[in-house]
Order: sequence, then structure tokens, then C-alpha cells
Amino acid sequence: MEGQILEQRSSYRRGLVLGLTMAEIMVLLVFCLLIAMAAFLKREETRRIAAEQELTAEKAQNEQIREVVNALSKSAAVAEKVESLSGLSDPQAIDQYWRELVDSRTVVKEIEKKLTVKELREGLANIAALRANNIDVDKAIHDAEIVGAINRAMAKPGDPQVSAQAVLDTLARGMAPGPGGHQWPPIIRMSEADGYFFKSGSAELSPSFQEALLVKTPGEILNYIRKYDVDIIEVVGHTDERPIGLRQYSNLDRDLLPVLKSEAGIISLVPADNAGLGLARAVAVVSVLRQSPLLAGYKLIPLSGAQLVNTDETLAISGTPGDIQQRRRIEIRLRKSSSGEATASIPAAAAALPR
Repeated sequence: MEGQILEQRSSYRRGLVLGLTMAEIMVLLVFCLLIAMAAFLKREETRRIAAEQELTAEKAQNEQIREVVNALSKSAAVAEKVESLSGLSDPQAIDQYWRELVDSRTVVKEIEKKLTVKELREGLANIAALRANNIDVDKAIHDAEIVGAINRAMAKPGDPQVSAQAVLDTLARGMAPGPGGHQWPPIIRMSEADGYFFKSGSAELSPSFQEALLVKTPGEILNYIRKYDVDIIEVVGHTDERPIGLRQYSNLDRDLLPVLKSEAGIISLVPADNAGLGLARAVAVVSVLRQSPLLAGYKLIPLSGAQLVNTDETLAISGTPGDIQQRRRIEIRLRKSSSGEATASIPAAAAALPR
């Protein structure tokens, strides 16, 4: 009897897995399969709803287009109006005329985004006045740019006196032939390879870098501004392709402006990627350059090139990871304001012309 009991107990233990009987294990497996099937069905249901919504939207759009086409096909007056205005009879030519009208309307909308109707009318009236007095409009705009260049070249209150030769050089550049009117100034590069360091993964400037930005760099920039007749200073931060580390958040949206306004320190900036790191370092440089009286009145713009631009001005799409000091750099690029700012004095001159 005892032998039979022991054998039964052994058989029972062989039917257990982790304390569960085979029946219980099968129930558990079925339960897991039901959970997986429910998740799959839920995902498919979500896709089906999205597809139905997209189909409904497309049907509504097609219905609108169909209504417009039907209205146009039934309206002989519209077709006659287009034909009479265009003076055309060929259907293809009329279709091209209609497309040009649509394109013209798009251009007008783009102009309205930049100019008010009043400004546009005043500008056309000024151009008409110049032409009525036999004045070349392009030459007038060019002359206005020269006057603006001279004004920028003249010394501002508190600045050292500008020599007559500097003004003459400005005039010579403005009168020189060529589509650009001036040469592009060189790019000022400040890389780790040249000793201009940031702390690793940070926008905090090293003491020697900050001293150079306060003492040396503003004078170099001012010389280029006067030599090449430019007035906008773009500071571009570049990085290499190494990731800066795992960071869950970035505070640049919140703290960039306080840093530019000198209401917060550079050390407070926490970028989460190379794009943010490049911008944060550009902001750090701009915040220092803004302190220089030599650059007062000029536009300083921080930008980020991240890891996307090689030192030879090509896109970094081949992928060159590693510790490359030359790529971790600040580039200071100088350019001229748009010609629209230089032509602001034309309306006043045109109004003074005899009519």
C-alpha cells in the first residue's frame, strides 16, 4: 500500500510545472493568447477607423471638386467671359490663360504678405514719377544703396573718426560694375583646433575664448564691415558627429532669450542634441559680442549648423564620426541687408521731383 501511495505522489509531481498543473498551464496560455489577440484586434480597429476617416475626407473633397466642375460646365457665361477677356478661341490657349491667372493671384497673395496694398501703390507711383522725369529706376535704387553704404561707413557717435579714404573706398565699391555690387567678406573661423574651446557638451566659453571675443574679434569684424560694406553679423555654431550624451530634455526654448538679454548665464543652457548645442554655442558668442561698443547698431544673429556642414562647406552626409576638433567651430559670416532697406529713401526723393 505504501509503495502505491509513493508512486502516485511521484506521478502527481511529474504533472506539476512551477506549482501548476497542466490544465492550469493550458488555461494560462489561452489567456495570454487572448490578450495578444485583443491587442492585435485593437490595433487593426484603429487602422480601420483612420482609413475610414481618410476615405471620408477624400470623398468630401472629390464631391466639392465635382460640384465646382459641374457648375463651371453649366455656366456658359463664365466660359464666354474668359474667352472675351483673353481674346482666345483655342481651348488649350484658354486653359493656359486661366492657369496664368491663377498663378498671378498666387503671386499677388505672396506680395500682400510682405507689403500692404497702400505701400505697393505708393511704390508704383514713385516708380512712375521717376520714369516720368527720365530717371532710370535701377540706377536710382543703386544710388540709394551707395548713399546707404556711405551712411554706414561714416563714424557713429563715440566711434573713431573715419578717414576720407575709407569713404572713397566705399564709393568705389558701390560704383564698381558687377551683379553683386560688393565682394563677399571672408568667414571668421574659431575652432577648437585653433584654441577656441567650449566645455565638452556645453555652451560655456573657456576664459581665453571669452577674452578673444571681448578684445580681438570685435575689431576684426568692424574692419570687415567697413571694408566690404556689410551690416549683418551671423554667428553659426558647428559640431562634430559625436552624440553629446543621453539627455531627456532641453531648456533652450525657455532660456535662450534670457541668456541673450544677459539675464541668465551661459552655463544654464542644457541642449539635448547637436543642433541645440550648435545654437547654444552661437548664442554664447553673440551674448559676448553684444557687449562690444564697436558692434553697436549692427545686427547679430545666432544660427546652428549642427553636424551637417563640413569645414570645406560641403554637406556632411557621408558620415565621419569621431573626435574632430576642426569641425567643432564657430563661424562668423558677414553679409549686407536686403536691398529693400536701402531703397527706403527713394519715395522721399521721388516726392520732391517736379511733376
